[in-house]
Amino acid sequence: MRTLLLPRVCFGIALSLATGAALGEPTLEQYAGHSPDNQLTADTLAALVLEANPGLAAIQAAAEAAAFRIGPAGSLDDPMLSYGVAPLTANGDRNLNQRVDFSQKIPWPGTLAARESAARYDALAADSDVDALRLRVIAQAKAAYAEWWFVHTAQKIHHATQALLDELVATAETRYATGQALKQDVLSVEVERIDLDNQLLRLDKLTTTVQARINALLNRSPDAPLPAAAPITLRADLPALEALNNLALTQHPDLAKLDAQILASKSRITLAEKAFYPNFQLGVGYNSLWDNADKRPFLDVSINLPLDQSKRRSEHNRAQAEKRRTEWTLVERRADLLSEITRARAEVFEAQSSLVLYQDRLIPLATEYLEATVAGYQSGSGAFLNVITAEQRKLATELALARVRADYMRRLAELERSVAGSIETVETTFSGDQ
Repeated sequence: MRTLLLPRVCFGIALSLATGAALGEPTLEQYAGHSPDNQLTADTLAALVLEANPGLAAIQAAAEAAAFRIGPAGSLDDPMLSYGVAPLTANGDRNLNQRVDFSQKIPWPGTLAARESAARYDALAADSDVDALRLRVIAQAKAAYAEWWFVHTAQKIHHATQALLDELVATAETRYATGQALKQDVLSVEVERIDLDNQLLRLDKLTTTVQARINALLNRSPDAPLPAAAPITLRADLPALEALNNLALTQHPDLAKLDAQILASKSRITLAEKAFYPNFQLGVGYNSLWDNADKRPFLDVSINLPLDQSKRRSEHNRAQAEKRRTEWTLVERRADLLSEITRARAEVFEAQSSLVLYQDRLIPLATEYLEATVAGYQSGSGAFLNVITAEQRKLATELALARVRADYMRRLAELERSVAGSIETVETTFSGDQ
């Protein structure tokens, strides 16, 4: 049986969030504390979402309910106490005749242990559902954080480009006033400036959408304020694929759930086998109807007769078929999981390589190209159209870099979801090794 390494979190804060909303809109800092520069990190957001997510609290309660079924499953049925009386014997000549019986049903040996074992493995499977949902919620939170970082970074890039265009407008107007440029130069840069304003409007809309998404994860009002996102840092290397696979096969909750279901099916097979044997009922009693006092106390034993073997064989076959189904599901899920890890790792590697390419080559080239075209235009040796083209290329390159960095964070979160935990402590390979 796998041992999951995911830490449990306290879900009581979900209630405080719900009740706190009635007293006033809670701020993020009330639950996260004041981080450096008041910036929101991916780990902080994930922790807060785990605490506030109502779906997670609900499935945790379901897992607790499953755990509470273990004790009753392994317990005997309640004993029976019966009392009878002969009312016509209630007269002055004779004592009232009475009968008292006490009986207890006892199943065939091993039945209670099989029931308890099945309930215990069902509880472990339900517990794995909690871990699986936690992984999904963490991945959603980190993806939302990456998008939150992207929209703010994109806005900064656009504002910087606006400042550049303002300078270009001033330069074009000055050169036009002195007869060194055409009117179309001034008009083209103004058109570009208006188009940039329109792009900012779309970014503002995206910012509102991402803010509402994060607040929904936090169980807060859609327009509740959020701190700015902390920078996304690039991991220097990636763990070896074999190490990631081993980690997932060891602790992924989907596999642990199926393992528990297989063991529960085995217990139900044992339980179905016990049904072929009779159950017992032991009883003691006292009957005062007998005149002879030695006959009044009595003991009795009764058993059921499992004559209909067909229904018991059907139940036994059903339990075996269910076990085979779960075993094949485990084989399929293990193969799918390894495929997911391979794909997710390749996507992280791709984003990682693209980041290096953008940072080391494309951004410096786009910056140098823009500076060269501006210098050429100011000296009168270059066309203004080249300046606009260089500005557009630099803007697109910077936005592409921001998008790749956000995608890197999102893909890394998906990889960690596939391996069921952080990859920070996993054995790594060289940065260029796939």
